[in-house]
Amino acid sequence: MRRPDDDVLLERIRNDDEKGLDQLFLNYYPGLISYARFHLPYPSDESEDIVQEVFLKIWQQRHSLAIQSSFAAYLYTTVRNRIRDYHRSNGRQASLPIDELTDAAEAPAQTIPDRPILLKELNTEISRLIDQLPPATRMVFLMNRSDNLTYTEIAAFLHVSVNTVKTLMYRALKFLKENYRSFSFIF
Repeated sequence: MRRPDDDVLLERIRNDDEKGLDQLFLNYYPGLISYARFHLPYPSDESEDIVQEVFLKIWQQRHSLAIQSSFAAYLYTTVRNRIRDYHRSNGRQASLPIDELTDAAEAPAQTIPDRPILLKELNTEISRLIDQLPPATRMVFLMNRSDNLTYTEIAAFLHVSVNTVKTLMYRALKFLKENYRSFSFIF
């Protein structure tokens, strides 16, 4: 599944619009960094280098870039391949999950004076809860919710069945719902 805004931004990039690349970078950089950090030795600046190289490659190949799947799937696959290259060059094997939430929920219209403060606390609490999920569950949840990948795309990317992805999403949502109740008074 392709996101329409990605298609527009990719077309802008093909027309030499650097702002389009900047926007794609801002949309995906945090999630890609988390993904790369999970698979690279700590401490290392390699995750930043790898992700920046991927976006540089996109810019350099902008006129001939052909993406058949979603842009998110293309990015994660490219980063995964670069991580594998890194591990091969260092004689190691790579693993595959994602680490942290990248985008906060968009705040609704303000109707309560303290709403911005409450929303900030809510976002902090949700991020904390997501960090408590098991790595595979957290990775699937973030790939679906923050990167808008479908279950089928996630399953293909991780080389697991769609049912496995569904099960992990069910567990993530169940955990978040059970532990989120203390903040339901905000809305």
